[in-house]
Amino acid sequence: MSIDQARESRTNMPGIVAAMFSNATVDRDYAPYGLFLLRISLGFDWLVHAFLKIERGMYTHEALLAKNGITPLLAWPTFGLEVIGGAAILLGWYTRQWAAFLLIFLAVVIWIKWPVGWGYSKPGGGWEYPMLWLVAQASLVLAGSGAFALQGSKSGS
Repeated sequence: MSIDQARESRTNMPGIVAAMFSNATVDRDYAPYGLFLLRISLGFDWLVHAFLKIERGMYTHEALLAKNGITPLLAWPTFGLEVIGGAAILLGWYTRQWAAFLLIFLAVVIWIKWPVGWGYSKPGGGWEYPMLWLVAQASLVLAGSGAFALQGSKSGS
């Protein structure tokens, strides 16, 4: 099969399959839906992460903060900000702003986990997963909310 034949056969594929094999830097048709999936997964993850603090007991979270030199008085405020920020990201309300603000939390987690090392499966959990979370969230800061956001792209989301 020649290059021209391969190129021609791609034009006969269904839209999303053709988009997967095109060399476009950003697919303007499907990118908003990819950002929507990223936004939903990150917002949901923030909510689950926050409510795990309640499930384990806030004393556990307070002890973890104290162990790492952070005042335990921040346990409830961090929980509240994770819930509000997670819900805002999930719904697409000021997504960029909340994602940027919560990057501070992720940077602190990476700083705390740094001595443990890369692998998250190590005792104490390394910084592998928090770094992935940080980079994914930075993508929302750069690209915006995507499809189905409460606050559309014209509103600065």
